[in-house]
Amino acid sequence: MKRISPKAEIAKTAIIHDDVEIEENVVVHDYVVIYPGTVVKARAEIYDHCVLGKLPTSPGSTARTYSSEYGKTVIGGNCILCPGVVLYTGTTIGHNTLLGDYCSIREKCVIGDYCIISRNVSVNYETTIGNHTKIMDNSHITGNMKIGNHVFISVLVASTNDNSMGRDDDAVKHLAGPVVEDYVTIGAGASLLPGVVVGRNAIIGASALVTKNVPAGKVVMGVPARVIRDI
Repeated sequence: MKRISPKAEIAKTAIIHDDVEIEENVVVHDYVVIYPGTVVKARAEIYDHCVLGKLPTSPGSTARTYSSEYGKTVIGGNCILCPGVVLYTGTTIGHNTLLGDYCSIREKCVIGDYCIISRNVSVNYETTIGNHTKIMDNSHITGNMKIGNHVFISVLVASTNDNSMGRDDDAVKHLAGPVVEDYVTIGAGASLLPGVVVGRNAIIGASALVTKNVPAGKVVMGVPARVIRDI
C-alpha cells in the first residue's frame, strides 16, 4: 500500500510503486520512478527522471552475489535530488543533502546530513559518508569505502578497493575501500588505492597517487604521494 501525504505534489507521469511512503510537502517531478520500500521525508524534492529504490541486477557477469533483502531506501527531509539520479535500494540519505545531476549511489550506502554529491559522481555499494561532506563532479567512490565528516573531495578523484583488479577469483572476499577521516581535503585527479587510511585534517595534492597511509595533519603530493609538510 502506498502512503502518500495529501500535501505532497506528484507529477502525473511519475510511477510510484506499492510500499512507498511520501511525506508532506514533497515534490516529485516528471518521469520519476520510485520502487517499493522507499521513504521520502518531508519537503524533499525529486527532479525529472530520477530512479529511487532500484534493485541491483546482473546477467551473471559480476563476482558479487546479491541479497534478496536490503531494507528501506530513505531520502531525508529537505533533500534535493537533481535530474537523473539513480539511488539503489537499502541506501539512506540524510537531511538537507543535495544529489547532483546523474549521480549514482549503489545499495546499502549511508550518506549524512548537509552533504553535496555532485554531477556524475558514482558511489559504489556499502559505502559510508559523514555529515557536511562534499564530493565534486565525475569522482568515483569505490565500494566499502568510509568517508568522514567535513571532507572535501575535488573533481575526477578515483578510489579503488581491489588490488588484484579482478584477476583473483577470491578477491571479493578481501575488498577494502580507502578510509578518509574527518576534515580531509583531496585535490583534483587524485587516486586512492585499496585500504589506505587518510588521517584527520590531511591534504592530498592534485593528481597524487596515494599508495600508503597518510598521517593526520600532513600534506602529501606526488606519484607516489609523499609527505611534503605539516598543515
